[in-house]
Amino acid sequence: MLYSKILDLWISEKSLEIRNSTKWNYICTINRELKPAFGDYLVKEITRTMLQDYILKKSEHLKTETIINITKVLSQSFKFAKQEGYVEENPYVRIKVPKEQSAKEIKVFTQEEIAALLNVQGFHEQIVDIVNIAYRTGMRIGEILALKWEDVNFEQEFLMVRCTVSHCQNGVREICAPKTKASTRRIDLDKATMQMLLSMDRTGDFVFCKKDGTILSRGGICQSFKRLCKAADVSYKSFHTLRHTHASVLLAANVHPKIVQERLGHAKISTTMDTYSHLIPGMQKVAVDVFNTLC
Repeated sequence: MLYSKILDLWISEKSLEIRNSTKWNYICTINRELKPAFGDYLVKEITRTMLQDYILKKSEHLKTETIINITKVLSQSFKFAKQEGYVEENPYVRIKVPKEQSAKEIKVFTQEEIAALLNVQGFHEQIVDIVNIAYRTGMRIGEILALKWEDVNFEQEFLMVRCTVSHCQNGVREICAPKTKASTRRIDLDKATMQMLLSMDRTGDFVFCKKDGTILSRGGICQSFKRLCKAADVSYKSFHTLRHTHASVLLAANVHPKIVQERLGHAKISTTMDTYSHLIPGMQKVAVDVFNTLC
């Protein structure tokens, strides 16, 4: 059987257990990379050496993240081929792949930059409100776009993150459950955020939407945010930086990392600590103070 047919069978079965956005990412990898490279080979003709040479060659000009995505499909599709009896031996064994690059330094906006972004005159009010809620809650952009008025509790001043917006094939937007259980969460709101929400038009289902009530585009928001940064004379950083800024503000104020984890929706506190521990003031000083008390 041709490897291209194996890929089609594998993605058909795999799609039953993954989100549509993940499915389309896999399909893009299959169509752009794997079918052109190996699709015309019989699956039993593909060897470990062929796969290793392919990975090494791709590593010369593709990002590490892209290579890792390719190897995920290779690994799982050949495992599927062996399980289904299309090959006797899995050729995807002992394949060396590039190490994941060390995490880049987290960038954040200063308080002066946040103030500038939120006080730009003559800019579309909705993007400013979106920036404000991202900064004050730490919500992901997909979670903000999926937020409905029914998710906001005005009496007890909190909101519930229940859904997110995923982008699938051809830019189609899909509302789905958050990727992890921890991402479904309650976020308590400060007075300024409550005042902003109370002042908004609540006739539609979504808190932030187009004039006809439909979901906003993630790409459109990112482009508007870039223009907002320029208008505010603020050095551009990604929209996701607002989430990092939210975490940094809390940790700098000595808010317990467990609370920050819950607000961000991280599945494990280790994720929060690995990402933001360098922002927690005085961590090294605490260690030094311990030894200062010893002989």
